[in-house]
Amino acid sequence: MTNSRKALIVAVALTGIVASGSTAAAQSGDWRLYYEPNNARWGERVQLTFEDYSRGYGRSGQVSFGVAPSVLQGVTTSQLANGEGPVRFRLVRDAGTFNFEGQLHRGRGNGSFTFTADPRFVREMAKRGYSAPSAEEQFELAMHDVGYALADELRAQGYTRPSMGDLVTMGHHGVQFDYVRGMGSLGYRFHDTDQLVELRDHGVTPAFVTGLASAGYRNLSADKLLEMRDHGVTPDYIATMSTAGYTRLTSDELVDLRDHGITPSYINGLAALGYGKLPPDDVRELRDHGVTPEYIRALAKVGFSGLSAEQLLNARDHGVTADFAEDFRRMGYTQMTLREVIRLRDHGVSVEFAERARDRIKGRVSIEDLIEMRDRGDRY
Repeated sequence: MTNSRKALIVAVALTGIVASGSTAAAQSGDWRLYYEPNNARWGERVQLTFEDYSRGYGRSGQVSFGVAPSVLQGVTTSQLANGEGPVRFRLVRDAGTFNFEGQLHRGRGNGSFTFTADPRFVREMAKRGYSAPSAEEQFELAMHDVGYALADELRAQGYTRPSMGDLVTMGHHGVQFDYVRGMGSLGYRFHDTDQLVELRDHGVTPAFVTGLASAGYRNLSADKLLEMRDHGVTPDYIATMSTAGYTRLTSDELVDLRDHGITPSYINGLAALGYGKLPPDDVRELRDHGVTPEYIRALAKVGFSGLSAEQLLNARDHGVTADFAEDFRRMGYTQMTLREVIRLRDHGVSVEFAERARDRIKGRVSIEDLIEMRDRGDRY
């Protein structure tokens, strides 16, 4: 036998060992499902949970995700919704097949599963330039629906080919075919997949991007998308601000307002009290100084209504509360101005001090006299 012939036989044998290494053992575990006929986000949906699925690798795990009922082979929607009794069905993925056995209980189910890796997966991925996955990697790729479509989409968009470990990571983080294609169609294509994983982890989805675009915020960088999402500047937030009269704000202004606690409820609360047209800087200053709708309403109940933003800030910064003003009103000081209340607070004139001064003098004491007494250090 020639040396070249021997080398060929050895190569074929090694190839067979590598290919069979990821399919030799079937994986198993437990499953649960919950049928949702009217999921608020997805419509009809089956929430499928895998439990204790890594016994063969010395650890346990749990993963839960939603699938359309149509992808579960061997069980009907009617069975999922109303079935009672034993059931068998399959979930077929590029990397392999999950076979389920168990019981259905009118929209709920549980049982055990086995996974059998598809040997074609190794060959097909090799054609795309990928090394053979380990048995655990192939199991994880099947579970998270990472297959040929995703690999082909990454190549079509010009990504550097990820490793099998990178593909598993993408699956764990929900970076699947639909996500990659959706982001790519919006112009977000990157050199490697790490940035896709980061965007997905932070909740930057195609729906989020299109929502911002509809609100007038287009062609944003990936970093700006991350910043807006992390700071809670969502399309709904922008719409609420617009309804309240805050239109044409830059993305930086929106982030700044959101960081200062300017929430939709805060904006609506101010608007309901007649403060719906304030400049953004004034709104931010009010929020920073603790001028809340509750604070404004409390002051109005004790006679201080229709205050300007400047007056509200002045009162709050000097520690004027509704309780403080109401205590003096009960003593008969019903015609106090806000300026007088602030002066009482600044000079440390408490209602207890005013009561003792009144009892000592046996009569009403003016606000100016109370302040003068307190400044002199009189003790009552």
